[in-house]
Amino acid sequence: MPRIVFSRRTIPLFTITIIVLLFWLTLNWHKQLSYLEGKATKIKRGPNPVNKEKRSGLTAEGKTFKLDGKPMTIISGAVHYFRMPREYWRDRLLKMKACGLNTIETYVPWNLHEPIPGKYNFTGDLDLVHFILLAHKLEFYVLLRPGPYICSEWEFGGLPSWLLRDPKMKVRTMYPPYIAAVTKYFNYLLPFVKPLQYQYGGPIIAFQLDNEYGSYFKDPDYLPYLKEFLQNKGIIELLFISDSIEGLRQQTIPGVLKTVNFKRMENHFTDLSNMQPDAPLMVMEFWTGWFDWWGEKHHILTVQEFGETLNEIFSQGGSVNFYMFFGGTNFGFMNGAYKDGTGFHADITSYDYDALIAENGDLTEKYFKAKQIIEHYFPGTTDQKSNILPLTPRVSYGSVPISQSISLWNGLAAIPSRVETESPVCMEMLDINSDAGQSYGYILYEADVQLPSYEKFIEIGGVQNIYDRGILFGDNIIITRVKNSMTTKPKIPVDGKEKIKVSILVENGGRTNWQDFDDQRKGINGFISANNEAVKNWKISPLEMDEKYIRALSKSSWTSVEQSCDSLSSPMFYKAEVTCRASPMDTYLDMSSWGKGVVFVNGRNLGRYWSIGPQQTLFLPGPWLHKGANEIIIFEEAKCSKELKFTAEVQLGPVINH
Repeated sequence: MPRIVFSRRTIPLFTITIIVLLFWLTLNWHKQLSYLEGKATKIKRGPNPVNKEKRSGLTAEGKTFKLDGKPMTIISGAVHYFRMPREYWRDRLLKMKACGLNTIETYVPWNLHEPIPGKYNFTGDLDLVHFILLAHKLEFYVLLRPGPYICSEWEFGGLPSWLLRDPKMKVRTMYPPYIAAVTKYFNYLLPFVKPLQYQYGGPIIAFQLDNEYGSYFKDPDYLPYLKEFLQNKGIIELLFISDSIEGLRQQTIPGVLKTVNFKRMENHFTDLSNMQPDAPLMVMEFWTGWFDWWGEKHHILTVQEFGETLNEIFSQGGSVNFYMFFGGTNFGFMNGAYKDGTGFHADITSYDYDALIAENGDLTEKYFKAKQIIEHYFPGTTDQKSNILPLTPRVSYGSVPISQSISLWNGLAAIPSRVETESPVCMEMLDINSDAGQSYGYILYEADVQLPSYEKFIEIGGVQNIYDRGILFGDNIIITRVKNSMTTKPKIPVDGKEKIKVSILVENGGRTNWQDFDDQRKGINGFISANNEAVKNWKISPLEMDEKYIRALSKSSWTSVEQSCDSLSSPMFYKAEVTCRASPMDTYLDMSSWGKGVVFVNGRNLGRYWSIGPQQTLFLPGPWLHKGANEIIIFEEAKCSKELKFTAEVQLGPVINH
């Protein structure tokens, strides 16, 4: 093996060279890091780097969009950076580019970026600046929808739950405490995106005001305020709103473009044109599929219907934003929900949406149909020689045994703090997390009830105050499952006991993201009674199940799995381990033999599962695994399995055309 020999004369020169090189690398690394985190983000305003002419931005005067004075058809796709690992941003964007898109659209979720008042997160999978710069590098324009409200089947429509600590809160109005919170957040957010505007040399060509406000419309001053605020903060690009036709009729804001949302053409463009005859036609949300909720089938839009509508859009000279082009996943507890005449419905973990790119990154028939139609109307815009694989490699890791378990009750020791109150307190009102309260997960309420000796059972009242689902226990044994739509009082057998511990484990199934906003407090929001007497002196355990808690739980005292898994007397945590002998790849967890719960992989919350479907598999992206041993913890409410199955195939359930 050759050796390198240094003379005394060469050593100082070599050392100086290394020092200079390290200094240069360190300096440039800090510059890049500072740039991407927005600490020094500054794209110089002025000449277009391509044509060396001053940029005039996107305009919507006349029947055609114009960018720098030249006609433009916007062909955009919705892709949410927060619904996939950062490692997949480039892959999904390249696939969109190959389909012929010139623009991408994304929301900005306030609740992820400011989880605690005044504490912000724009790093890792939430590095908005890096995502926009990546799109810029790949020669996309960007439509930015910064909220504050985003809908998107996302928890509370992207609003942070700590807003609800104000008992009088009126979101999406000019209610002063709400506006103060929005102002503080936007004052932090907008400096990130201001230098990324098109006229400053960046890719952002337009901004949306709130989202679908006409369908809510509680305050006519709200959207004009947002318009003025953004412009005063240096937002100079085109502003727009999007909504249904009926929603768009609610309000006209001078200088703000109206765009429409729909799945099928019908008369939408005609109605839109009648509203603003001297503006281009654009469908901001061309719904390529639909979202799913637990207990229903998987919603789809047929390729034929999709293609027919896309043809109509382009043949009428319209611009389009495919919603969704890539849906992704509602990781963690971030799924939204909705209410209707039949009750509360929580959305599933998958946000596949029957989109053009599947949740796992596969290209669908719909993708190739869109590519064909785009090439027909705009020859040369698609990449006909693309070497992008239509299917993303995945692997099954077989089955691994469930090795250990710990009960819900023993798992309480890993909670950093518990709260004692006279009456039940909902999640949001708990004085924890730097005045943010509890946002997500489960919450356990426990109280001792003194009993007359002659009682055989007690009736529990107040179940209408439970949001969203509860499990009622007597002395740590499951009695029944409860929800606020129950009309009868559940009974707990006591058989002459002098005292019994009444416990209620409540799941926040996801705050609704549509229509109902201000009454979204989770847990127990009211009284609980035993034999018509209010139960007092509660011990409350906030089971947020965040990464800190799961890592603490992992170090607790676990026992070998011995009990039957068919029906649990108490919710349990289970532990398994999967070993990746090579570079980890995407896979699925098959949860069809389990009941209802949540899965954590190496401390990260993969999402919820529920045997009622439609979804039976949970997508596990390769970047969440590492070579060697990977720890998986499962929180199960009702029915477990003695093994955890992996599969390479998705199971989103039987389909229904929506």
